[in-house]
Amino acid sequence: MASILAGITIVFAVAWCAAWLLRRASAAARHVVWTCAFAAVLLLPPLRWRLPHRALASAPVAIISTAVVVTPARAQSPSFDPTNVLLGLWAAGTVVLMLRLLGNAFHLRTIVRSARGNRPILVTPRVGGPLVTGVLRPVILLPDTSAEWSLARRRAVLAHEAAHIRRYDTATLLAVQFTTALYWFHPLCWFAAARLRAESELACDDAALRIGLKPSGYAGHLLDLARKFNTQLAIPMATTIHLESRVKSILDPKTNRRFAARTVWSAAIVLTAALLAPLATLTLRAQQAAAGTASITGTVSDPTGARVPRASLTATNTDVTYEVSAVADQAGVYSFHNLPGGHYTIEASVPGFAKFSAANLALVNGGTMQVDAALAVGKITMTTAVAAPGPAKHQAVAASGTAKPLRIGGNVQAAKLIQRVDPAYPADLQAQGIEGTVVLQAVISKDGIPQGLTVQNQGANQEFVNAAMAAFSQWRFQPTLLNGEPVEILATNQFDFKLK
Repeated sequence: MASILAGITIVFAVAWCAAWLLRRASAAARHVVWTCAFAAVLLLPPLRWRLPHRALASAPVAIISTAVVVTPARAQSPSFDPTNVLLGLWAAGTVVLMLRLLGNAFHLRTIVRSARGNRPILVTPRVGGPLVTGVLRPVILLPDTSAEWSLARRRAVLAHEAAHIRRYDTATLLAVQFTTALYWFHPLCWFAAARLRAESELACDDAALRIGLKPSGYAGHLLDLARKFNTQLAIPMATTIHLESRVKSILDPKTNRRFAARTVWSAAIVLTAALLAPLATLTLRAQQAAAGTASITGTVSDPTGARVPRASLTATNTDVTYEVSAVADQAGVYSFHNLPGGHYTIEASVPGFAKFSAANLALVNGGTMQVDAALAVGKITMTTAVAAPGPAKHQAVAASGTAKPLRIGGNVQAAKLIQRVDPAYPADLQAQGIEGTVVLQAVISKDGIPQGLTVQNQGANQEFVNAAMAAFSQWRFQPTLLNGEPVEILATNQFDFKLK
């Protein structure tokens, strides 16, 4: 969350600098800058959630704290977390603003439905001045008093409001209001929303003047119509907000009134993508280090308790979504340092062993967590085909998938099959043309003998099961050796009874 807020601050700060540099350009160009800024702010959280991240190491912050040893098996005692309070306040504020938006949208919808006239120009007594509303099918709402307007005023109003529709300002405003409701606590978000709306009005004023309207007359109409509207999804032509700056811009003959060309949009999109890419994929540990750096240490051992050197480990912070890697030393000891607090998943992998994983480990800032990885020996997976002549009439049991064989290495010597007995195809099932599959699991003892055979697939034909068990129990293995000593290991064998 902290990385997202930092990214939002950077986006709005860059947008403010860009708008200042374009202060001599047209209002339409500055509006493009603020529009791209809000698009980047809306895209940043989902991109950080979906894209892979890279943690950039930075200089550690000097913090005096006492190390806290935590084991993953020990239950954490509940404690007060101010983060939950802040999240509750954020959610409450967002819900209130969202409900306000929905209420205003419903109110404007009822006004549009009761208005009279032909789209997109409607007349209603329920508005005090001209405005544009609607996203998919925007309309221009005029007050009843518009029947008394002069032709020049009507032309000025319609030129301004039609520019809002051509520029898709209602859709942009909806996205801006959604963003401010989501990040209501961020002052730069409200500042950016106010600047975008001001540039939108200036750009539409420029569009109206480009068709040949007289600036002095247009400014007079604007002053006469100025009122303050309390609508979130509508765009009124004349409000008291930014009225002075709008009048000065209208009357200034040196004002740049050009529209935003495609080149302006293309350049803004490219620059926005260039800014968004590092913000969405990089995480600076210093962003969280100010609250206290933490560490995760531990050892990697095999089932006998012996240390396993050179194991590959990863620590994934599920709160800020990034991953760091480490390799255990020759004594089987590993460590991760300068980590921000959060919830972590530790994984360890060594060829010949099953992957170790410990999830949802709560690491506090300034503390040290010890996570010892106890590896288990990988299991054997085999497939045996039992063929017999005869026509295949129907399938008795659906085949069951099997896992891929594990690659053996390190201090583990894989079990080897030294005696195999093929099962006999049951004569009556062969005569009936019945096929089937039996998946058996057994423990290969230290003597290499399958023990404790169990059926893993439900619905297997009992005659096939009896034949498979009778054969598999006679198999013999050279046992798996762990550090030179025989160990028990799970073995899965899939017997496929097929007719030629």
